[in-house]
Amino acid sequence: MRTAGDDTAVTDPAHQSTHTPRHAWTAVILLALVGTLNYADRFLPAVLAEPIKNDLALSDTAIGVINGFGFLIVYAILGIVIARVADRGAFGLVISSCLTLWGAMTMLGGWVQSGFQLALTRVGVAIGEAGSTPAAHAYVARNFAPHKRAAPLAVITLSIPLASAASLIGGGLLAQSLGWRTAFVVMGALSIAVAPLVLLVLGRRQALPAQAPTERVVSGRWWDLLSKPSYRAVVAGAACISVAGYALTTFAPAFLMRSRGMSLGEVAWQYGVASGVTGVLGLLVVGRLADRLSARDPRWLLWLVAITTAAMVPFSLAALLVDDAVVTVWCIALSYVIGTAYMAPSIAAIQRLVRPEQRATASAIFLFFGAVVGSLGPFLTGMISDALTAELGNMALERALFLVPVFQVISVGCYLWANRRFAQEIVDIPEAVATPVG
Repeated sequence: MRTAGDDTAVTDPAHQSTHTPRHAWTAVILLALVGTLNYADRFLPAVLAEPIKNDLALSDTAIGVINGFGFLIVYAILGIVIARVADRGAFGLVISSCLTLWGAMTMLGGWVQSGFQLALTRVGVAIGEAGSTPAAHAYVARNFAPHKRAAPLAVITLSIPLASAASLIGGGLLAQSLGWRTAFVVMGALSIAVAPLVLLVLGRRQALPAQAPTERVVSGRWWDLLSKPSYRAVVAGAACISVAGYALTTFAPAFLMRSRGMSLGEVAWQYGVASGVTGVLGLLVVGRLADRLSARDPRWLLWLVAITTAAMVPFSLAALLVDDAVVTVWCIALSYVIGTAYMAPSIAAIQRLVRPEQRATASAIFLFFGAVVGSLGPFLTGMISDALTAELGNMALERALFLVPVFQVISVGCYLWANRRFAQEIVDIPEAVATPVG
C-alpha cells in the first residue's frame, strides 16, 4: 500500500493494473495536445466569425446557432453514448477515432458555400469531439489516486487557453493572409496527423479490474448519477459557467472588432496572447491549490471554483464598460479564466461521487448539460444583438454580452450550494482523507 503522498496511490481496486506514473504523465501531456486541437477546431468559427459572416451572409443569430445549438446539442448527446465505450477501458481507441473524425470535418468546413453547409460540417466536428474529453477524464481517474487528480486534469484543461491562443493567433493570422477557408483546412489536418500517436501511447484498450456481481448491480443506470444533490448542483453551476463562457468565446473577437475598432490581426495577437497567458496561469494555480487543499478537505474542490468565479466577475463587467481596447482585451482574458479554471476541480469533484465504472459517463453527463444549457449563451447573445442592432449599431453586441456576468454570479451560488452535501456523498475516498468532513 502506498502512502497518500505517492503520485498514483493504490487505495481501491480501481487502481489495479494502471499505467506507470511516467507513462501516465506522458499520456496526460499528449491528451493536453489532443485537447488543444479539440478546442482549437471548436473555437475556429468564433475566431473567424466576422470574415465567415461577411462571406456567407450570416446574421449574429445564425452564428450563435452554428456555434451553439448546431454544435453543442450533438456534442452533448453523442458524448454520453461514446462515454459508455470509454468506460470499458477503450481510451486510446475512442480518442484516436474521434480525433480523426473531427479533423476531417474541420477540413471540409474550408469548402462550404453556405451557412447550412457550414452547420453540417460543425455537426460532424461535434460528433468527433463528443467522445474525446470524457475518455480523457476517465483515463486520469483510472491512473491517478483520487486526491492527485486535479493536477493532471488541470494539465489536460490547459488545452482550453492554449487552444484559444492557437486558434486566435494561428487561425487569425492564417485567415488574414490566406483566407478563413485555408485556416480550416490547416487546423483540421493537424488533428488527423496526431491520431496515430494517441493510439500508440494509450493503446487500444486498458484492462479494467474485475468486479464482484454486487458491484455491477450497485453501479445502476447512467441517469441514476443525477440522484445525488451535490452532483446536480455542480452540473448546474458548470452549466451556468458554460452559458457565459460559450457566449464570450463565440462573440469576443467580433465584439473587439466592432466595438473597439480592432483588426482581425490585432485581435489575433493581443487577445490570443492575453487569453493564453491568463488561462494557463489560472489553471496551474487553481489545479495546484485544488490538489493541496482537497487533501485536507475535499470540499475545497468546489469552494475554489466559487471563489475564482466571484473574483473574476468584476473583470467581466469592466470589459463591457471601459473604452480602451487594450484594457478591454485583458479584462475579457481575465473573465475567460473562469471558463477554464472551473473544469479541473469540478471534474475531480464529480469523479469522487461515482464508482470507477461510471467515470467517463459521469464526465459525459456533466459535459452534456454544460453543452445543452451552454448553447443558450451564443444563441441568446446573437438574438439580443440582432434585436438591438437597428437602434445601437455596433454597440448592440456589447449590450448583449452583459449576459456573461449574470450567469457567472448564478454559478457561484450553485457551487456553494453543492458543498452542503458533497462530503457526505463521496464514494471514491482515499484512506488518507477518509475521515468524514463536517
